[in-house]
Amino acid sequence: MAQVVTNTPLVERNARFGKILTTASLIVIIAPLAITFPVLFSGKNELPNESLLLLYGALLVGLVLSNVGGYFLNRWGLKHYEQLDKALKGTDKKYRLYNFSLPAPTVLLTPYGVTVLLLKNLEGQIHATPKGWRTNIDILKFLRWFSSEQLGNPTKDLQAQLDKLSAFIHDGIDANFNPPLDGLIVFTNPKALVEITDVELPVVVLNSSPDALKEAIRKPKSATPISKQDYDKLYTLFEEEAEARRVEAERGLVIAGRKFL
Repeated sequence: MAQVVTNTPLVERNARFGKILTTASLIVIIAPLAITFPVLFSGKNELPNESLLLLYGALLVGLVLSNVGGYFLNRWGLKHYEQLDKALKGTDKKYRLYNFSLPAPTVLLTPYGVTVLLLKNLEGQIHATPKGWRTNIDILKFLRWFSSEQLGNPTKDLQAQLDKLSAFIHDGIDANFNPPLDGLIVFTNPKALVEITDVELPVVVLNSSPDALKEAIRKPKSATPISKQDYDKLYTLFEEEAEARRVEAERGLVIAGRKFL
């Protein structure tokens, strides 16, 4: 079975940060209301201008904190990347999945090279055509616009991650070292409905089949694996980087010698 390397300290720290911001947003919104309630029930019809400014300011700050906290919880707290463990069940132990451990967030090292996995935890209708990507917007999505994950341009985003990882490999091993490097756009949400029209894209929808990801990374029998030497070079580079990032994340946010997150 595929081996999984996850930067757990980073995931836990950012998820905790999201919870703190979400809780803080509720306090910021509720506190001014508690202060102004006595005025409202005192028989006065109007709040003083200072109280109104405080109330509106608190609502604005609370909204910002809520959206930022929701973003962190959606990205780090839901742990949708864990679905890849099940999707890769049955693969060889030489398949190593790296989560938040390398310059690209999700990377799969295989006997045939390296595959970057761009994860999208989106639900609803998603359309891809020669003109680009789009998704349907409803009231709920609009209200969660800032805190929820956006579709963006997965094709462009995947290429950017491939370029970043390629540069990392060149810097870490050799400028002339070019192992097979490809990428997949993976939709992890079970409610995702992806429709691709008149265009070929490296897309995997996990809910389409239990073996969807394995089928996408499966190579033909005629494919030649990379040499053991090249695999070991990649393995060593990735493991060292993963460990360095894990240690850095474990340190957390340190200010004046004190750890805060």
